[in-house]
This record gives sequence, structure tokens and C-alpha cells, in this order.
Amino acid sequence: MTDARVDTPPAVTWGTAPVHDRPTRITFAQLAAWAWFLYAFSATQALLRDDQGTSRSIASLHGTAMAVGGLVGALLAPRIIARWGRGVVLRVCGLAVAALVLVYTAPGAPVSITLTGVMLLSAAGTALMVAMNAFILAHQGPAGPAALTTGNAFAAAAGVLAPLAVGAAAATALGWRAGVWVVILGLVGVEIWRGRRTAEFDSRGTTTHADAHGRFDSSVYWSLAVIMLLLPAEFCTMFWGADLLRERCGFGPAAAAASLGAVTVGMLLGRIAGGRLAVRVAPDRLLAASIVIALAAFALAWSTTWAPSVLFGLFVVGIGLSVQWPLGIARVVRASGGLADRASAASSIAANIAMGVAPFALGVLADTIGFHLAFLLVPAVLVAALVLVLARPVR
Repeated sequence: MTDARVDTPPAVTWGTAPVHDRPTRITFAQLAAWAWFLYAFSATQALLRDDQGTSRSIASLHGTAMAVGGLVGALLAPRIIARWGRGVVLRVCGLAVAALVLVYTAPGAPVSITLTGVMLLSAAGTALMVAMNAFILAHQGPAGPAALTTGNAFAAAAGVLAPLAVGAAAATALGWRAGVWVVILGLVGVEIWRGRRTAEFDSRGTTTHADAHGRFDSSVYWSLAVIMLLLPAEFCTMFWGADLLRERCGFGPAAAAASLGAVTVGMLLGRIAGGRLAVRVAPDRLLAASIVIALAAFALAWSTTWAPSVLFGLFVVGIGLSVQWPLGIARVVRASGGLADRASAASSIAANIAMGVAPFALGVLADTIGFHLAFLLVPAVLVAALVLVLARPVR
């Protein structure tokens, strides 16, 4: 293992497009496969509950198990990457996810097995995501934010297709599990494509003990605070957006759930465009602009009861939210001074905390002051994030 703390990226300078070389394309494919599971997981909850005959409260423990596993995976990731290198971690964790998907989707499995499976799956998948994000940002150098945004566009595309695949498979003799098993084919296919060349994913120099234990500058913690303010807007919109449509527009449950696809499609298109804009626009400036767009669109969606304007507002909200996670994590890594793996892991920890707290906090507020007023939590956290981005810029 070499003693280089900072990876040496390919010849990429500011203002140029990312290099879509073989390792980058493989990582994009692996990122899309992991995203397929994440979005399919949400779509399987009601179906799994029906199979197991459990209550909603018991079934919801799968989400809790996923959050716990994600925190464990994020905490362990820097150490295992420093010990074995990103290439090995990408391969082992990818295949572990594929195997654990079979545990989670095992026909007739009791709740104890599916809970254990999804917790271990989330730990492996989070470590996988940490290694993927760190590799892309280190490998691409100054083009890292643009590359990560492009990679997340593939993830968003998987997010659009995965629930459709689960629903379509549920209507066939194969059953809903076949829609999730696409993940297994994808991850195994990635490893066949990768072959024996895992060393090239250590980015021309690998992480070291310093990357697992180096000290962060204060700007990293401010950047993590930005992530913890931005992600609640995305999670709350995805968790509670359907309720907004039901309360304000009179949509039925099925129509509201289906119409929430406006946000997902907006995120997909936003990441496609954002990958190109990130080449030309400074990351902090693009991040601030995305927050302003999301705020303006939210004002439209929140303030009216006319269904087309609410749906259009949610679509544009999706566009605004789309680049905030990839640019947020790139910001943390940029502030870390070369501690890419540890910074990526810290971002995942922040994301899991935000995922566990924000939707619950909005639900509590809704029970206290009413759902419509409670939904103002979304612009509140976005404004706070914008203030931090402007007050604490990262070069």
C-alpha cells in the first residue's frame, strides 16, 4: 500500500468535462444498481407486509434497521478502505449486497430474517456508496462534482424504473421479488465487467491510515451541517409529498402516490442538466442556485390548491433538490483536504441521521399544528442551508 494521502486524478482541469473512462463507467453502473435497491425497497414495504401478515408498526422496523445498518457501514467504511483499498471494498461489498438481497427477499422468511438481512445489506451498501463517492471525487479531481452529479443521474433513472419493475413483477407469476432481483444481476454483471483489475479503483494511489484517522478542518463540519439541512428537504418531500397532494388537491391515495413521480422525474432531469452545469459553474454557486430554485418552486406547490400548479411546483422542486446531495458530498470532500474516504463516510452518517430524524419531526409537527403549516419545515431548512453555504464557502 502506498503512502499517498491524496489520490492523483487524471488530467482534468477546472472547466473541463469529467473523464468517462472505464473505471468511472463501472462505478456509475454500480451506483445505479445500488440506487435500484434503495428505490425498490420503498416499493416493497407494503408487499412484504402483506406476505408476512405484520402490522405497519412492525413493518416499519425495516426502515429503522436500514438506518442502523447505514450508520454502522458509514463508521466502518474509512477503516476497511484504508486496510484493503477501494477496489477490494467495491467488489466485496457489491457482492455482499447481491447476496443479502436474496436474504431480504427470501420467500416465506420471517420478520427476524428480513430485518437482519436489510440491516446487514444497508451496512454493506453504505460502505459501497462511501467507496464509490470517494473514488469518483478523487479520480476525477476538479471535475469530481460534475462526475458525481452525472453518476447520480443514473441513480435517479434507476429510481424511476425500480418501483415500476417491482409493480410489474408483482402482477406476474414471478412475484414482486423479481423486480428486486434485478439488483443481483446488475452487481454481478459489474464484477464481471471489472474483472481482476481492482487496483485501478484505488485511483493511482490508495488511501492510507491517515485517511481513516486524519483530523478534519472546521470547514468540513460546516459542510456536514449543510448536508444535514439540505437532505431533510428531499426526505420530507418524498415521504410527505403525497399527503400534500391529498390534503390540498383532493387526490386519492393511489393518485397522490403516483403523482409524486413528478418529483422523481424532476430529480432525474435536474441531475442530467446539473452534470453539465457543474463543469461550467463553481460548485458553491450552483448549490446556492439549486436551493433558490427549490424554495421558489416549493412556494408555488405549497400556496395553491390547483392540481396542475402543485404538480408543476413539485416537479421543479425535484429539479432544485436533484444536485444538492452530489454537490453537498463533493463540498465535504473538497473541504477535507484529501481525506476523501473519511469525508465520504461522514457525509453518509449525516445523511442517515437526517433520514431518520427529519420525516419524523415533520410528522410530529403535523400532529401539533396541522400538516400544511408543518410542511414549512422544508423551506426553513433550505433557507438555513443557503445561509451556511453563503457564510461558509469552501474553495
